[in-house]
Amino acid sequence: MPEAEVSVRLAFWLIQNQMAAGDVDVAIDGAQVKVGDTVHFDLSGFLQSAGWRKRGTDNSKWQDIYQHADYSSKIRIHSSPGKGDVVVPLRTGHTLRVECKKGPTTRSKSSAEYPLIREALGQLLTVQEIGDNDILAVAVPFSPKFDELATRWREATLIRKFGIKILRGRYEITVTFFTISLRPLMPERYFCVTVIV
Repeated sequence: MPEAEVSVRLAFWLIQNQMAAGDVDVAIDGAQVKVGDTVHFDLSGFLQSAGWRKRGTDNSKWQDIYQHADYSSKIRIHSSPGKGDVVVPLRTGHTLRVECKKGPTTRSKSSAEYPLIREALGQLLTVQEIGDNDILAVAVPFSPKFDELATRWREATLIRKFGIKILRGRYEITVTFFTISLRPLMPERYFCVTVIV
């Protein structure tokens, strides 16, 4: 699953489950969408197929505000780095900042999941803007290997010492007045989310 898809699916989920207290900001690097003539992820087509419509009229740009007839919260897609891939004010008064990573949805033979989740954790630690009420998280697609890593790393000494919570794809877990219900976004796909509180 491409990183842009992980980010947008998480934004969908937060809005659909009425967790967002406002609009969801989604930062997407242009190279995740298109490089030269090569389209890596049809972001506009993906959003349209899910019922999200662009507010602006410039069809050559994918950075815009997208709205859905069923929801008051909008998705603002931009390319500004350093704040988190998905940033949303929550109904609890917290702000959720998430670093997202691409990844396989089935177990990879090359163990691609290890460097991906480690990179996401590293990026999360270098986010430029953090508030006192922020909840920090890492989101990756659900796969058996990501789930295995979440289970094992949750018990690692430094992760326990620093209070890093690793939430796996099929559970509802309460973290500091914030409940994440990780239900499938599509029948075969889940998120594995790491939350640092």
